[in-house]
Amino acid sequence: MGNIVEEYFIRPIFDRTGYNAVNTLVYAAIAILCLYAIWRLLRGKKFDFAGQEFLFGAAAFVLFGSTSRVLTDLWDSGAIAEAAHGSGAGGAVYSALYSSGIFAYGYLTVTPGIYIITAIFFLTSIAIGMAMKNKWFPAAAGFLLWLPCFLLALPFVRNVYFGLLAIALAGAGAFACYWLLPMFGKTKLNLHEKLAIAGQALDGAATYIVIDVFSKETGKGYFEQHVLSSGIGTATPLGFGLFFLLKIALASLIVHFLGKEKMDWNDKALVLIVVGIMGFAPGIRDLLRMLAGT
Repeated sequence: MGNIVEEYFIRPIFDRTGYNAVNTLVYAAIAILCLYAIWRLLRGKKFDFAGQEFLFGAAAFVLFGSTSRVLTDLWDSGAIAEAAHGSGAGGAVYSALYSSGIFAYGYLTVTPGIYIITAIFFLTSIAIGMAMKNKWFPAAAGFLLWLPCFLLALPFVRNVYFGLLAIALAGAGAFACYWLLPMFGKTKLNLHEKLAIAGQALDGAATYIVIDVFSKETGKGYFEQHVLSSGIGTATPLGFGLFFLLKIALASLIVHFLGKEKMDWNDKALVLIVVGIMGFAPGIRDLLRMLAGT
């Protein structure tokens, strides 16, 4: 058992080889079980998944998790250590950050650890908000956690052109779906549905631009870490452009068929938020990492 854990779960993290079929299935199963348990617990407490407070709270913590993951990329690349030798207040801040080791590469600062920590913080903020009877507490807490991470990562931004290219492609794909779904699917899209599509569009667009455009232009060896995504991106001459098209198509189908299901809107909203998170979380991380050039 120890050898299996070492080979499929521990070594891929420190060898930077990404995911494999075994850990992908295990992580997916654990995520589904945890999500179901959380849904049952909060549903029993009449929690409002459809409210804007929960939506913005989830968005704030996605930003926090993805941005803090990029700070670990900056640490791993040596950029934080280099900035720590700078002069003035900036150098002092990065020196303190480097000495703390808070973003050092390890189990809790890379996937899936960083997102487990983020989920724990988010759920804790929800519990505190419920105790305080303040539905906006999670959004405020997530924003306050994200802001310093963003400010720390901001000075490393340099590849703005490629970042704008990814955002433009994601926007074009998302707006095409916003136009086509009502036309052919007779689906009037609400905010949750639009964000679910936008999140998947960003993930697909960022992956395509990072691997098929930015990597080739700069000579950096980026690769897709997920098994299925990698297979899709290397299966045809379209490269990861096919991955982008499939992501927006799948998100559109989910939105379309979910809209026809006779489910409670509260439960539908949770599904749509999860679909959005699964796109925005890796998409924002990829976008920020490309901007920082790590």
